[in-house]
Amino acid sequence: MINRRTFAKHAGLAAVAGIVPGISSAQATREPRRIGFLMPLTGGSGKLGHMMLEGATVGVDEINAGSGAGGRLIELVQEDSQALAQQGIAGFRKLVDVNKTDVIFTGWTAVVSAIAPLAGESKVMLVSASTASPAVRGISPYFQSTWMFDDETVKLILPYAKDKLKVKSLAVLTVVSDLGTALAQAVKADWTRIGEQIVAEDVHQPAEANFRPILIKLLGAKPDAIYLTSSNGKQLAQIVRQAREIGYKGIFLSYGAFEDPEVLTLGTQADGCYYSSPSYDAANPGPTGRKFVDAFQKKYGRLPNVHQANHYDLVLLYSAVADGLAKQNKALTGASFRDYLTATMPQYQGAAGAYKFNFKDGSVLRSSIVKVVRDGKFTKIDDLS
Repeated sequence: MINRRTFAKHAGLAAVAGIVPGISSAQATREPRRIGFLMPLTGGSGKLGHMMLEGATVGVDEINAGSGAGGRLIELVQEDSQALAQQGIAGFRKLVDVNKTDVIFTGWTAVVSAIAPLAGESKVMLVSASTASPAVRGISPYFQSTWMFDDETVKLILPYAKDKLKVKSLAVLTVVSDLGTALAQAVKADWTRIGEQIVAEDVHQPAEANFRPILIKLLGAKPDAIYLTSSNGKQLAQIVRQAREIGYKGIFLSYGAFEDPEVLTLGTQADGCYYSSPSYDAANPGPTGRKFVDAFQKKYGRLPNVHQANHYDLVLLYSAVADGLAKQNKALTGASFRDYLTATMPQYQGAAGAYKFNFKDGSVLRSSIVKVVRDGKFTKIDDLS
């Protein structure tokens, strides 16, 4: 990825233009467009944040190797939110006040909830492919999700669990967070709506590590399945491991955050874990996704997951808006980005599938699938919509 320091290393316009073949000498002398990347890069969600950064970086490489975004190079400016509100606010302030970013890729409910009011005041556009909580629905006109809120996804995975997995009794284990609470409420409402019973529920803290007392209590109700609401991959893996160690052989249900490399460390203990995900399959990505999958595999030596595809799509979405504004001879600001996006792009086809935006509340609808952990991989087993 080319950043500001790269420019200083090369004397002369030809040298800079030669590094990026699609960029002219005149374009190369202009400051790059800076995109804020405010995501957890350390802490319990750090591995997931780094995976998302990998996907976004492939997008930056592609744009910078071509004609740029609106004729200019782009640069990701990274700030570590640790998935925490205060760190998110500090990172937002630095990205806006110091780095002068007008668009920020961000995620995690606590962070979005904390910075959305600031984004509205500053007219900085927030775009997220990693915020699942319906608690942020309509939080700001300057926030748009490209990840389905989970009050929508539970409407898909729960009927599947009832009809295909033959789940009758469900327990819910809720992490104490905005996302966890909102998701648990949606699960309980929809499971009751389709005529089944919640037999047990309990809560745990975001930093909790010993789940055995809670699990023993839940398992006393003999649930067919346990729905997990944590978004922390390490914690999800700990819950499943400890449940298996005390004898639970039933099903776990969850959502897209379950697709975390920590879960794969469980080996066969992860058998029987099902979760909903956007309908992206790296093994069969379709014509739109093939370019991304090939580029990612060439750069990192492995197949990309849905989180990496989502963040690649964010970069290409940004570039499409920048190109459109450039054709209109308009500067890219948070306000102009939002106006162009909402006026011209109600739908978007990306590597991770089709996006249908609802700009009134910042939500999105995407076709979805159910995946399972099998043979050390996250594997699609059925369509949900």
